Amino acid sequence: MSKLLAKPVMLITGFLGAGKTTFLNALIQYQHNQRLAIIENEFGEEPIDGELIIGADNDIYELSNGCLCCSLNQDFYVLLEELWGRRNEFDELVIETTGIADPASVASPFLTSQSISCYYQLKRVVCLIDARHIEEQLKNTVEARKQISFSDILLITKTDLIEDNYLPYLENLLDEINPFAQMLSGNKTQYPFAELFAIERHAIVKKRPKFSLAPVPVKHHQHDDLVSLSFTFTEPFSISLLQHQLTAFLIFQAKDVYRVKGIIYVEAHSRKIIVQSVNANLVVEYGEEWQDDELKQSRIVFIGKQLKPAGFERMLKLCLIA
Repeated sequence: MSKLLAKPVMLITGFLGAGKTTFLNALIQYQHNQRLAIIENEFGEEPIDGELIIGADNDIYELSNGCLCCSLNQDFYVLLEELWGRRNEFDELVIETTGIADPASVASPFLTSQSISCYYQLKRVVCLIDARHIEEQLKNTVEARKQISFSDILLITKTDLIEDNYLPYLENLLDEINPFAQMLSGNKTQYPFAELFAIERHAIVKKRPKFSLAPVPVKHHQHDDLVSLSFTFTEPFSISLLQHQLTAFLIFQAKDVYRVKGIIYVEAHSRKIIVQSVNANLVVEYGEEWQDDELKQSRIVFIGKQLKPAGFERMLKLCLIA
């Protein structure tokens, strides 16, 4: 099936108290001409968040039999199948995860299942970030780290409750952790929806100011034991070697690696190659065409716990074409 016929999917994540339900209500109001099908995942036997969502014109489905990231059970797949049967009744699927969910696990079927990816196309993973508490959450919770590491868009919320000079510091901190993510900010009175919907996950891998035109072999940023390593190479890669090395690496080291994402220059291809990890799986896809005036170089980011740059650099250099 053509991707043009697939239903777009937005995944909303964020730690407890980040304001996901408030954001979802505002999203429903903003998308008044768009019909949304909403999957509301709650943890516990007494779901209440669904009762807090307004908008009778939207179909709201509650999955309260466990956190989706821990229990991608048959109910979820049956619901996706049911929704596809009613595809003419909605324009976009929105999934709100629990505050303790690992978004990589929820996104996995849309990225790794050939059948599901034919019918649903994951357009963006949005992580809501509580500006007041995120530093503490990064220190104390693995879940917040994984949510930030995997997301395509980092939406800093509750900006009206912090000092003006704290926001640039926080943006820089988050950019160092996940340099491939797009940064936005807002609060319950005004979310940047127009900017958000203009961003798609494949487009985010374009050159960003963090990567200069003069390639720097590796950038190393650390926040407590959370490490982000960014590598840049001008030499082309052998995609088969790179895929083999990263697949083997993830098999043995996935528990300490929250995210791998890269845009890869392969000499034989006119298009960019996008590689990314989804838990212990490696997903390799075509990206956009290289532009004639664009510097062809590879950029790959590893985010995880206590990562050492030397070993990663050696592994990547083994995959370069001399």
